[in-house]
Amino acid sequence: MGKNVLILGAGRVSAPCIDYLARKGNCGIVACDVLEENVSATAKMFPQAHAVRVDAGTSSASLIDEYGPDLVIALLPPQLIPDVAKICLEKRVNLAHPAYLDDATLALSKDVESSGLIFLTEIGLDPGIDHMSAVCSIEEIHARGGKVESFRSLCGALPAPEANNNPWGYKLSWSPSSLIGASKRSAKILDDGKIVSWPDGETYEHVYMLDIPGFSFEVYANADSTVYREGYGIPEVKSLYRGTLRYPGWCETICYMNMIKFFDTDEQDIKGLTFAQFAARQADVSGDPKLTLCERFGFKPWSAFILRMEWLGFFDDRPIPFSRGSARDVVSHLFAEKLVFAPEERDLVVLYDEIKSVFPNGGKELHRSVLVDYGVPGKWTSIAKTTGVPLAVAARFILDGTIITPGVHKPTLKEIYGPVLRELADEGIALEQKIIK
Repeated sequence: MGKNVLILGAGRVSAPCIDYLARKGNCGIVACDVLEENVSATAKMFPQAHAVRVDAGTSSASLIDEYGPDLVIALLPPQLIPDVAKICLEKRVNLAHPAYLDDATLALSKDVESSGLIFLTEIGLDPGIDHMSAVCSIEEIHARGGKVESFRSLCGALPAPEANNNPWGYKLSWSPSSLIGASKRSAKILDDGKIVSWPDGETYEHVYMLDIPGFSFEVYANADSTVYREGYGIPEVKSLYRGTLRYPGWCETICYMNMIKFFDTDEQDIKGLTFAQFAARQADVSGDPKLTLCERFGFKPWSAFILRMEWLGFFDDRPIPFSRGSARDVVSHLFAEKLVFAPEERDLVVLYDEIKSVFPNGGKELHRSVLVDYGVPGKWTSIAKTTGVPLAVAARFILDGTIITPGVHKPTLKEIYGPVLRELADEGIALEQKIIK
């Protein structure tokens, strides 16, 4: 094993990543995490990997010095990635991670390229597989002289149908704080040549339904879709939409929770309050929060939103178990308490791309690409697999020289997406392609 990989963060995503590298990477593996439970689980599952308990977010420089990796895989919170990238540049070490490319890392591009290093970002599921699938189809259309008229890419990480057994239609396969943070996210799309913006969670008010074989989902726009006109090389596109899939009812619930400021981040004194008292105070109502919320919104006690709030615990008389925090902290606590997978339950990942194109002879095509993947109970979730395996595949190809172009990249170069998509198919992660003429 001539090459070494240092993995910063040994949580859920690391297991399928390490599994692939252990099978096919032909490299030494060091995995670091601040939590003893993650280190112990890694050591037990992968005896060929060296698991170390350390704060990987603050110790990346010393870890690189100690273990001398050829490549660092960063599975850390996004806010820690820029510092890791800077250290990797200083230490002359390649880097791969699944987070969105940040401005600070992008600013390192010239130095990374001149150093002969490869920093591969956005290499997971979404972002990651979505980018690679999209660019693969778009370049094939362009190669035949076609132009892309519209592009739509949708992704959802959800409970499998048999595990969809709570009134929220959702269970956590990632951190509740990240999920709740997305509830105030702004969105921007391109619609028939016009840019449409929805700030501060307004995107949830512009939901539509989509049927995919075997499923019926809500769709809402996610972040800024318009940047992919340049990112995917489709300046001709008239409509561009990237969105999120949820089971029906999610967007309605998020809209009402935004109205009563349940996702605010201002810290409050909540010492001694019950969840019911907090809900009443946050909603600026007095008395029983269930009845007063019904009155405020014109609901009946049996309305879906009220029943979801009641099920989650917002009308409970039990005390909140911390004395200071934001509304978002309270919601996060209840989400982490109630929206959880049982050990025997599976999660589900669905990725859906739809591209409409026109050709010089006037012919039109509709390209549809669909990935449906399920987690393996007792082993790992689908979201962990579809995030961790693309990352591991790309790391392997950087180490063995399949990917050679230096610089800061997203996986939109053919040199990257071509071999990675082929290897993912061999690993059972493949989109079903259909072209309708």
